[in-house]
Amino acid sequence: MPKFSEHFGLGKSQHELDFVDVSNEYDLPVYVDPYAIEIRDDIWAREAAGQVRVFFGEVLTALRDGDDHRAEGLMSHLKEPKETFLGVSKEGPKGRGVGRHQAHQLISAIKKSKAFQTGLLTDFSEMSLYVEGIDRDKMSDLTTNIIRDLLVNYTQEQCELYGIETLNYNGPPLWDARRGNWEARDVKLPYIDDDAVLLVPKYIVRRRLSLDSQEFYNKQITDFLVAENLRVNSALVQTIKGKRKVFKGDVRQANPKSKPYIADVVRDHPELLDLYKEIAAKQSVMLDFGDEGPNVTAVCQTLSDRLPNIPAGAKHASEYHSLVLGALTALFYPALILPQKEWDINQGRKRIDIVYTNAADSGFFSQRRGDPRVNANLVIVECKNYSEDITNQEIDQLVGRFDDDRGRLGILTCRTVDDSKRLLDRCKDAAVRGNGYVIVLTDDDLRSMLQARAQLNDGVVEQVLHSKFRQLLA
Repeated sequence: MPKFSEHFGLGKSQHELDFVDVSNEYDLPVYVDPYAIEIRDDIWAREAAGQVRVFFGEVLTALRDGDDHRAEGLMSHLKEPKETFLGVSKEGPKGRGVGRHQAHQLISAIKKSKAFQTGLLTDFSEMSLYVEGIDRDKMSDLTTNIIRDLLVNYTQEQCELYGIETLNYNGPPLWDARRGNWEARDVKLPYIDDDAVLLVPKYIVRRRLSLDSQEFYNKQITDFLVAENLRVNSALVQTIKGKRKVFKGDVRQANPKSKPYIADVVRDHPELLDLYKEIAAKQSVMLDFGDEGPNVTAVCQTLSDRLPNIPAGAKHASEYHSLVLGALTALFYPALILPQKEWDINQGRKRIDIVYTNAADSGFFSQRRGDPRVNANLVIVECKNYSEDITNQEIDQLVGRFDDDRGRLGILTCRTVDDSKRLLDRCKDAAVRGNGYVIVLTDDDLRSMLQARAQLNDGVVEQVLHSKFRQLLA
């Protein structure tokens, strides 16, 4: 049962990959989570969230206008996305269609929900809280279909990054948010045997939805009910050893969980949902894939051990580039995501440029994105497997890639530096002129960070980055 990475000989663990590493032989029990997309502030997630909002807005508008035919037509193009191999399909990893019948059921469930009838339902990610029959599988399927066009582009970018062939695929239609409708067209996807594969960024998947009706009921709602019963001194209050107490089991028995009941509670006490969503937003995006491969500590230690065994020079440039790409992903995910290859130049020395999306909400990369001098929406990486020192030409090449939209932060990796002061002066000159900020990471730097990550000491990783950046300002 080879995974995608094994089938295409990538030689990388899940922690070195930006996407979920799936097999076409079974579905992986993780789910695309619309709230995980909604709360992110990176470029890709904002576009995905926008597509979801437009789609759901079209559905709700049609229903409020009494145009059930339009609403069902929008929903009928949604199919279980067999190409992602995520979730738990009732028919194995081949998926099943939604079609008009299931679309009618979905629309009927939305219309019958108290949240829709009272105008409370406006957010797609909250459907699982209020609408009967909507669970993590259905929410994942719906979200995947709505953002399928973005996932196709993402898959193609990852295939270009790793040199994987893509072939024509006549799949389900794609949602066009600008036209507010579905568009049928062929796309290009990679194949494992006869199965097309649609890759999914791992930062938008969860083992369960961030917004889960049972969890919301068990925690925020139950705690609120306990406090309310104590406040009004209801019949559920018991005095035990001189202390007044309300048992959670008693309040749940008196107020059984149902989606209409959850809608009533949120209508009367919206602050409970605000609290729940605030807590959910703070949950880590570092999905633990459990037995799906070695953990991040083992991966980082392995990468640290492998790095010095790769010889410098053009002959081994591809091997070095591949290891650095995996190392940076393992070190900086989820701050840096969605690696994309810009171009190859092979004029004596092979050169590969990678652009990461800066999605950090704290730490070094978040500060660089928020700094108007840097504005690092993207982080541009160049890998140099040279046996001699970096020159002005390499610094100028990287700086030349900066602009106001991308930002002005780059990482240049190289094997070693003989004249560190001279190289630092070159980087400082670029910073002083306002051209941009280049952080140079040698083998020693990368190994230091990888070994720290292997010991779960992320503070060292941050220290290295901050120290390198401060040197540019000194």
